[in-house]
Amino acid sequence: MLTVYSKPNCIQCEMTKMWLTQNKIPFETIDIVSNPGALELVRHYGWQTLPVVAIDDELSDESKAWAGFQIDKLEALL
Repeated sequence: MLTVYSKPNCIQCEMTKMWLTQNKIPFETIDIVSNPGALELVRHYGWQTLPVVAIDDELSDESKAWAGFQIDKLEALL
């Protein structure tokens, strides 16, 4: 499962979610503003920018997680 950690009014977050939706890739969104535990988790693993996209919630594995709108990594999911 793909998880997108995001916050409101984040352009890169919205672009990432829009790209995933358009390409029919299922994902779960976790809003770090309404879920402080998620913010703490993302920070614990050293992520400092949003969105953070994680495959199978592997936040510690940089081959399965990344930050920002990264089209190359998104395309690799196809």
